[in-house]
Amino acid sequence: MILDELLIDFRELIRVHSGINVAHAVYDMLNICGLKGCIVAINMDNASNNDTMVDYLEMLLQQDFVDFSPSDARMRCMAHTVHLAVLEVC
Repeated sequence: MILDELLIDFRELIRVHSGINVAHAVYDMLNICGLKGCIVAINMDNASNNDTMVDYLEMLLQQDFVDFSPSDARMRCMAHTVHLAVLEVC
């Protein structure tokens, strides 16, 4: 099995960048592209609104009977994590 990576959407959020608004944007994109059951991981930084986003996305997907585990899908951006560590050391 070969896993590929592909950017499928990039959009400006008009409303506040809360986790709930971001979850709705992600859910809408998954719905439009027919990818609701295909999420393996979501790469994100450590912002708390991203934690809220995956938790709320789970609720939205459960309404469509789609299994999604926020704790399994949450993938921290390594470059961002290293950057934060370097800032602490300097």
